[in-house]
Amino acid sequence: MNTTRPESIIEVSVDSATGRRALGIMNMRQALDLPDLPSFTYTHPDPQKAAAGIVVSREELKRFLTRH
Repeated sequence: MNTTRPESIIEVSVDSATGRRALGIMNMRQALDLPDLPSFTYTHPDPQKAAAGIVVSREELKRFLTRH
């Protein structure tokens, strides 16, 4: 069952030398409206995978969004 939808909630984080810090919780469209910075990571849009700590790149997030 595919549970990813454009309104799926994800967490956007910033990776830095001191570790990963949460930037905010938003839907996929809002996350993609943020600047394209290489330090951003995004939790997987599938809630079960996100709970397991799986993160995706901006390009992967775009692909999830274009499928729906």
